[in-house]
Amino acid sequence: MTTNTALMVTFTTAEGKADAFAELLERARPLIEAEAGTTVWLAGRSATEPSTFFLVDVFASPEEQKAHMAGAAAALILGEGSDLLAQPPTVSPLSVIAVKNGAA
Repeated sequence: MTTNTALMVTFTTAEGKADAFAELLERARPLIEAEAGTTVWLAGRSATEPSTFFLVDVFASPEEQKAHMAGAAAALILGEGSDLLAQPPTVSPLSVIAVKNGAA
């Protein structure tokens, strides 16, 4: 079963803060794993622009997305992470078109 409830978030870190932001995302992973309604969470770092990071989140429902955004992982990333960013993150709602292996 797929869902149309997804987000892509783009983060640009301040100079010299990229490695600390990568570590912050690793610290957030166990918090995400505890969220049953977050069915996919992918954190990536640009191979060509190492100060740019991407999160792709897929949720079981719009309610689960709201719960995620009010949860511990989002609080950690948006709270502690804000000191590491050059600018506010860009949040893009996504409509899932296709999924391999039923991950969503």
